[in-house]
Amino acid sequence: MRTIITLLAATAGLSGCTGGSYSNDEAFGDPGKDDTSTESDTDTDTDTDTDTDTDTDTDTDADADTDADADSDSDTDSDSDSDSDTDTDLCENSWFAVHEPSYYREYDMTVYDFVSNAGAAGTGYLEAYGQGYTGTGQPAWVYIDAADGNGSGWDGEVYLTCDYGGEEGLFIAEWDMSILAMGSPMAAPYAEISPPRKVFPPAYEVGGAGSWTYSDTANMTDPSFGSFTAESSGTFVDGGFEEITLYDGSKHDAFKLTNTYTVTISLMGQTINGVQELWYVENLGLVKEINTNTDTATVIISRDLTSYSGLAP
Repeated sequence: MRTIITLLAATAGLSGCTGGSYSNDEAFGDPGKDDTSTESDTDTDTDTDTDTDTDTDTDTDADADTDADADSDSDTDSDSDSDSDTDTDLCENSWFAVHEPSYYREYDMTVYDFVSNAGAAGTGYLEAYGQGYTGTGQPAWVYIDAADGNGSGWDGEVYLTCDYGGEEGLFIAEWDMSILAMGSPMAAPYAEISPPRKVFPPAYEVGGAGSWTYSDTANMTDPSFGSFTAESSGTFVDGGFEEITLYDGSKHDAFKLTNTYTVTISLMGQTINGVQELWYVENLGLVKEINTNTDTATVIISRDLTSYSGLAP
């Protein structure tokens, strides 16, 4: 059980980079909302145009002048208004790159391994999943987060909302995760983060955002373990820019963000303290992560970018 809790700590919304969300069976649609622009253009067009044109014209000039001015004016202005715009007012952020429509990033990873109780080498990816809605109907950016190391890892969706409580930036609101152990699903927690946690500053503040604190509760439900919570608190610090060399030898100025956190999971009353370091490249997003349990000096998660598509840094 303890190994499950440790990985839950790694995926309990400690950043905007792991997790999942509301089980949205309607592809990115709020149940009861028409995703293709709910702009209710009723346009009944009551243009009756009776055109009485009586034209008596007595003109004795034998000119029968029947004036067949039929002017039926059928005015078939059906105005179907297909307006296919996706109708979103979500924020965009070139450093997080969550708004790009078809991005895919693959990583070499360290993933906490249930068998050895240590980090195991593995792979993972982050992939665009489009726009959706949270369980409370708020619009959100959605992406898939998946990882596997020696049969342990996760696979799920993360929902990010924008500009919460008068603050600008990206906020993690929900996630829906399948957790793997020894190659098989072991848990499938769904979490609502209350209040949503700010995990990234607005693009114009990157490099000068200073720091911000958070304190929230991930209210989780799982088919096997029932309902439980993860109480989290911590501080994000803007670390400015560092030159980073990617897998292809290219060099970039990367934005560094550090999250120092404490999380307590009610299922076993276990508290974990950690530090998460994250590096982002503009128009590419997350390129490197190191998440360390500082109580045991164990790396819970690490990521190093190995390939990408749908992005142009």
